[in-house]
Amino acid sequence: MARIHRRSAGTWEVVVELGRDPCSGKRERRTFTVRGTKRDAEHAAAAQVAAVAGGAFGDPTRETVEQFLRRWFRDYVEPSLALSTQRRYREVVEFDIIPFVGQLPLQKLRPHHIIALEQQLRVSGNRRTGGGLGPAAVQKVHAVLHRAMAHAVRWQAIAVNPVDAVDRPVIPRSEIRSVTPDQARVLLRALRSERYELPLRVALLCGLRLSELLAVRWSDIDWDHGRLSVRQALDLPAEDGTPRFKETKTHRGERPLSLPTQLLEELRQHRSRQVELRLAAPTWIDRDLVFTNDVGGPVLGATLRDHFYRVLAMAGLPRIRLHGLRHSMATLMLASGEHPKLVSERMGHANVAFTLATYSHVMPGMHDVAAQRLADVLDIEQTGQSTSP
Repeated sequence: MARIHRRSAGTWEVVVELGRDPCSGKRERRTFTVRGTKRDAEHAAAAQVAAVAGGAFGDPTRETVEQFLRRWFRDYVEPSLALSTQRRYREVVEFDIIPFVGQLPLQKLRPHHIIALEQQLRVSGNRRTGGGLGPAAVQKVHAVLHRAMAHAVRWQAIAVNPVDAVDRPVIPRSEIRSVTPDQARVLLRALRSERYELPLRVALLCGLRLSELLAVRWSDIDWDHGRLSVRQALDLPAEDGTPRFKETKTHRGERPLSLPTQLLEELRQHRSRQVELRLAAPTWIDRDLVFTNDVGGPVLGATLRDHFYRVLAMAGLPRIRLHGLRHSMATLMLASGEHPKLVSERMGHANVAFTLATYSHVMPGMHDVAAQRLADVLDIEQTGQSTSP
């Protein structure tokens, strides 16, 4: 049971009855304040009454940052996010946030606490070496805490998000390492007859993320139109080792990619070989995956990375990340004059602005070509006018 009293304009006092203390017999209640409309207060009161009934009630006025983060993890992160994301969030919460600000009362968390937290992480936040965390790692901590506090506001635990007042840590811009056209040709020659030649060719020609590449199914290929639809990504396995899959990063449901004719034919041949392997393996579990291990399960990302690095070394090519194949596709397509909108859609980016910002290092050459093309067109028109009767 809960009672709501208006304290002032836009401010409501909520009193939640907790029943009687089993030892003293006295009635217990908790009081907290909600800012907003009366409907907001009613929603907050209903949530707390439900929490009391479920044995999970926490007094919003006494809850610490650590207590809220654990509640947030239980009520939002675990039910809503992929296992791989849960793992990253758990590491940030347990090792980077709770040790520094976990004991603070949630309602007393202020921007200066967050600034001090991030400064401390830059100095000695690396739990392996004792040194500081890099800009990208500090930015991840900032993003996780900001997301958690945004839910604290929505759940009426605090009035404003204190992370809003702290500038997002800046990551120094660095050019993404990729292969040049000549290096790409050397790589493709080096991959010939290698065990993982086909998945690495698909990674380069289609620009798939590793998790998407390992989750491609035969049912995702439209053989008649030569298209691959990216519909899912590989997640962390379940506790019993069963492969798990999740939505793609941008949650678009499906991303159709046109396949070159040669690659489509190689996939046909690979499918025939896989059928033979499946018939010869009594323990094979058919998951409809295109790229599998010897028993039908997904190829391990670490296995594919090790093979890729070995091929690079064998071919005398500079070492780049496996994810660099995805960036190589985008760079090569943009450099060859493909429209950024097409490249953005092929990459599965949320919008073309992100593509342009990410691959701005390719843009100067495109501008030069476009400027010359315009000059050539105008020169032709001018020549035509001067020679016309």
